[in-house]
Amino acid sequence: MTEDTFATRLKGVLEGKRIMLKQVAEALSVSPSAVHKWTRGGEIEYERLLALARFLGVNWLWLRYGEQAIADLEASTASDPHIKELRQKHLAEIMESEARMKFAQEVSGIVTWEWNVLTDGLTYSSNDVTLFGRHIRNMDDFWACVHPADVARLREVLARTLGAQEMHEWEFRVVHEDTTRWISSRATLVRDFDQRPVKMIGVSLDITERRRAEAALRQNEALLAKAQEIAHLGGWYWNIQTDDCAWTDEAYRIFGWAPQAFKVTMDRYLASIIEEDRARVQAAIRATIVDKAPYSVDYRILLPDGSHRDIHEEGEVTLDENGNALTMVGASQDVTAPAAPAPAGGAKAPRKRAADKPRTSA
Repeated sequence: MTEDTFATRLKGVLEGKRIMLKQVAEALSVSPSAVHKWTRGGEIEYERLLALARFLGVNWLWLRYGEQAIADLEASTASDPHIKELRQKHLAEIMESEARMKFAQEVSGIVTWEWNVLTDGLTYSSNDVTLFGRHIRNMDDFWACVHPADVARLREVLARTLGAQEMHEWEFRVVHEDTTRWISSRATLVRDFDQRPVKMIGVSLDITERRRAEAALRQNEALLAKAQEIAHLGGWYWNIQTDDCAWTDEAYRIFGWAPQAFKVTMDRYLASIIEEDRARVQAAIRATIVDKAPYSVDYRILLPDGSHRDIHEEGEVTLDENGNALTMVGASQDVTAPAAPAPAGGAKAPRKRAADKPRTSA
């Protein structure tokens, strides 16, 4: 019959979890010989015992004194009604907390996990199948689910995370049968006494729908930008309260400016309008803001290269609950007349219209 001692229990845990003495020594910042002495019956300090139990994932009382000590403790507390009541209350609180956690995980779709970087052991919450299509029991199971195109990048990310001080976040794809999902993971490191990484704990969430929405938005933005380019139509937004302006790339190009090269202001916009048209545009803007009149105006602008363009512009204001103008949204279109065809007989061709000239930056 095997002797039930601290040394035998420790050796049993190490063998069962395939943990080497060197790994324990590194985690607890002691020498391998000290760990070897523990496995041969050597004494261990209380703080080291607690740290060892945490690292191994076992009850420290059981590790040091065995099953009988726990049984005796339970028997002694059972004879005291007050202690028994406190213990039952504590257990009930733990069970309630775990139930709330499980419910929150199921509702939110969040999967929790823990990775022992020393033993490569991996533990996922029971709802991991919702993300991976299977239960993840070890790192081999995990890597088998990761999209082949993301494996190398994800290994680099995890390697960098082992040296990071702050919480780290990354995204990757997983494949199950014919289904591909996008996963977002956030994790932080648990370190030993010498601040060396021992394990990583984190959460993962399915973000497939968000990624699809982002891709659809990028596609729609690209289609809109191309449509504006073809129609020589540029959109803009003006916050009347803060005087903040936002223009699309095509709006910049229509005015002869490099897209997003600078922040457009109302002063810069008005300065680009030829002097004889400027007051009329300002009057149309005031009428829209004050009198809520429809905004539609035609004017000419002076481009940075000295040429002119004809602009047709329309917009509308949004109002607050008191009827005050908050913002103005609209579009500017290049309606410069096309150049006339070249006269017959080899006569000198007419000057190109402004709209046909290269659109240069400011």
